[in-house]
Amino acid sequence: MSSSTSTQTPSYTLISPESSTDLNHFIDIITEAFALTALTTSFIVDNDKTPPPYPSPSIDAIRRRRHFARGILDSAHSNADLVQAGNWSAIALWEPPSFQGKAFIDSKARPGVLLTEWRGRVNAAKAKNLAIQSAPSTDSESNSASDSDNNEPQLRRYYHLSFLARNPSVPRVAGSINAVMLPFLQRARAENVPAWLEATTPQAVKVYEHFGFRVVEEIVVGKGKVDAQGWPSVDGNGEGVTAWAMIYDPHLRD
Repeated sequence: MSSSTSTQTPSYTLISPESSTDLNHFIDIITEAFALTALTTSFIVDNDKTPPPYPSPSIDAIRRRRHFARGILDSAHSNADLVQAGNWSAIALWEPPSFQGKAFIDSKARPGVLLTEWRGRVNAAKAKNLAIQSAPSTDSESNSASDSDNNEPQLRRYYHLSFLARNPSVPRVAGSINAVMLPFLQRARAENVPAWLEATTPQAVKVYEHFGFRVVEEIVVGKGKVDAQGWPSVDGNGEGVTAWAMIYDPHLRD
């Protein structure tokens, strides 16, 4: 299955969840592309209780791969769209509105303190920016509401870009990033729903802004616990790791 947006844009190829070779290649690219991502470092160090010195040699490619592998495999087998373009020059993992599995953010069964904080802040940002705006209810309607709701807002349907990466090991192919981005943004427009992502570097923010995303929340986790690179702060004054929640919704705004 493939799609293209124009004759100038390469087609994307959908990765089969039955192809262990392709899935492993996908995981390897993500591991390499996100090798120095501060958020990833902070999660692994926190989960492993990694002792000094920092940076720690124990957080190597094998450990980073293990961090990514389970969640990506779960996504692949839960109808997420894993795609590549330009002969693996660019890859992306999209969770469509029909996605039924656990998002990558929720794939760890025993999250550490920082990952738990991250989940809470991302969920709060989604509740603020993706909630369905319902009409005010009457007193009788309010009284009849189930206590099981816990007042949690219902989110509208949306596309979630869980990962986007260029393959550091091959030359760039012109149009490959467009190929794994634009078709899904076109679907979001056609279905009248937003798209959502969490950018982990300022450079990534600029890339996503090019595609029409905008920053809606700056999220800082581990303040006082880790430095900006995600390593534990020895003096307890770490600035924490910063990420940016972004939404694509120009078609939904007046």
